[in-house]
Amino acid sequence: MADRAHVTDVEVIERFRTSLMLFLEKSSTALNEVSEEVKRTRIWLQAEQKLNLERDMKRKLKELEQMEGEYFSARLSKLTEKKTGIQMQIRKKKREMRELEDKMRAVQAWSRHFDSKVEVEARKVDKLQNMLDSDMARAVQFLNEAAKALHDYSSNTGSPPPSTTES
Repeated sequence: MADRAHVTDVEVIERFRTSLMLFLEKSSTALNEVSEEVKRTRIWLQAEQKLNLERDMKRKLKELEQMEGEYFSARLSKLTEKKTGIQMQIRKKKREMRELEDKMRAVQAWSRHFDSKVEVEARKVDKLQNMLDSDMARAVQFLNEAAKALHDYSSNTGSPPPSTTES
């Protein structure tokens, strides 16, 4: 068995370490984006979308009430053509209101199930982020130390490194 190892290229370990660091940076950025998107989706779902639908509902209800008032006036004045047109508009507005109500129910259901569906997966992203931050940081440190030790070993002028075990 040889007393010395034949170390030829420490740069390979250094390139691997550099590639690992670039990977960690890119993956960390991607995982942060995923986490932020989950937060934005929660806010959109629980606040913005609900408010938008409620605002649309109020606006359409006001328009419907106005049309019903016009229809009542047209009925009193016996304007049949106007009555028919207004009746069609009222039916259309009521259909739009039902569609909005369906959307509201869907948004409420999504809000109720958000934690059980999305947060379960988001926790997996957090675990991966923690693993990358801790384990892979230690791996980079290990590669730093290994490259340094091999560089020192290969630049040694002939005497083997001191043994760590005593005989």
